[in-house]
Amino acid sequence: MKNYLLIFLVLISSGSFGQTLTQIQKRNARATGYAIVASRNPGIKFSIYMIPWDGINTLEYNANKQINPGWHAQAAVKGNYFYQSFDGMDFTHYSSVVLSQEEFDKYKDKGTQWWIVCSTLPPYSDKRKKMQELEVSGDAILRSNVGIGTAASSNYKLDVNGSIRARELKVDMQGADFVFDDDYNLRSLNDLEDFIQANKHLPDVAPAKEMQENGVNQSEMNQLLLRKIEELTLYVIELKRENERMKVQVNHVKESIKK
Repeated sequence: MKNYLLIFLVLISSGSFGQTLTQIQKRNARATGYAIVASRNPGIKFSIYMIPWDGINTLEYNANKQINPGWHAQAAVKGNYFYQSFDGMDFTHYSSVVLSQEEFDKYKDKGTQWWIVCSTLPPYSDKRKKMQELEVSGDAILRSNVGIGTAASSNYKLDVNGSIRARELKVDMQGADFVFDDDYNLRSLNDLEDFIQANKHLPDVAPAKEMQENGVNQSEMNQLLLRKIEELTLYVIELKRENERMKVQVNHVKESIKK
């Protein structure tokens, strides 16, 4: 009976302590790495794969080469503190983690072994820092405001902090054909000149400083520019008529001189 018990205890011991130190380190690094990736990507399904750092290249290079280009570095784990040696420790109780290549470059020469946490998620994925990413096939209807490149809330349906490129942009606006109505009050050129000299901008147009501070409403600005173009057209027509009247007067004077 004692012999059977001894054999049983030996088998248990072999199962518990049969792993090499490297295997223990890898197992503990996997547990640490999984917890880190899960906390940075809540609600996202993923798998992880642990590989040793080659001691030379970047974490991402190691992930791509040791596994395949579909796998990416998420973090690097080593036992104990950054400034303590890794060899000979299984770091069951604690470990150090870096979450970017920049961090890794600061501490990679501390100790002799790093484990790279790899996943098929994008490199160093952290969904907590990003707004929700959408991939839409078909029509998308959004009933709330949308911000791009900005986390600040606003009263705009679409608030973009950056440039927008489009093949075509359609703006709903009112026309300015009322300028051609007979009762439209068109300033005289003399009044217009006086206003410009006094204010350094066109009538009804905001000063440049105000535009820089508050921006402009595209629909209102388009209508205003169209109105100014139509007013300018009326001024040109008026000058043409005046020029024709002057030509008639000059011709009359010439005829009088000939007589």
